[in-house]
Amino acid sequence: MLLFAGCNQGKTVTQSEFLLDTFVSITFYGESDNVLLDKPFEKIKELNDTLTAIDGQSDLTRIKDNAGIQPVVVSEATYRIIEKGINYSKISGGYFDATAGPLIDLWGIHAPEIKEPPTPESIAAAKEKIDYTKIVLDPAQKTVYLTEPGMSINIGSVSKGYIADVVMATIKDEGIKHAIVNLGGNVLVMGGKADGTPFGVGVEDPNDPGQGYIGVISKKDASVVTSGDYQRYFTDAAGKRYHHILDPFTGYPSESGLTQITAVTNASIDGDGLTTTLFLLGLDKGLALVEQMPGVEAIFVTKDNQVIATKGLKDIFVFDKANYGSKYTFKQLE
Repeated sequence: MLLFAGCNQGKTVTQSEFLLDTFVSITFYGESDNVLLDKPFEKIKELNDTLTAIDGQSDLTRIKDNAGIQPVVVSEATYRIIEKGINYSKISGGYFDATAGPLIDLWGIHAPEIKEPPTPESIAAAKEKIDYTKIVLDPAQKTVYLTEPGMSINIGSVSKGYIADVVMATIKDEGIKHAIVNLGGNVLVMGGKADGTPFGVGVEDPNDPGQGYIGVISKKDASVVTSGDYQRYFTDAAGKRYHHILDPFTGYPSESGLTQITAVTNASIDGDGLTTTLFLLGLDKGLALVEQMPGVEAIFVTKDNQVIATKGLKDIFVFDKANYGSKYTFKQLE
């Protein structure tokens, strides 16, 4: 989760609910009418219903059931998210793969628990069903087709960001000028605080989640998304931990040398896709990708406790040296 630093600015309206399997909060600054929050929350619920399984008939379920059989007409939301998933599959060279559903389902990593990992044989079988180039889209008919039976799409890595972007668009349409949308760590800020100063978004300490923040990002308009190996995991009987960011090439949790990624982008859907992509690519390849993407910045935290901030975050991200300088080595790229 991310902390909002210094946001108590005059009149505010705020609302929190448990949606999308997480705590969702929306806050407007310089406003006093709680009714303004109704439409954004209605939009979240509407999109949640569209993108999740209802009686086994979600778009993704129907795509899976018809893999190797026929194309499936899907909603605009599902189509756009899959389209974005394919884009990140391409730019990552397949490290992010929108068809990693069989592998993700096999591992079933959710709340912390004790269980054994899948067998090597079952992992190998799941890997055979992963290949984003076998997704066929028809933009005119808004259909999606998986060419091989047994394939499935998992777009969890980008769907929350898509929802955040649509909700912020709804908020803008209401005439709101200063807002924060927080979908369980997908943070989207607009307009700065009511006095015109930037919002402060804290970046969590991955080695002590929920207990501290290694620094603060100051932005008026931005998406800030963090992903780390501590967020969802299980432990086997011998005490080995397995996290949820799976490498489609090995079939196992990624061993990229990273423990956390924070992506700063214009759109939340890009932040969602990038945190997973950059984590899987690792530090060197991840930095090279960020350099190629205008408007994208990132903070990498490595397993040997280095914190590396990309060039565009100079004067925007402030590392908390006083409290974390002895724990982490910070480097601001020039």
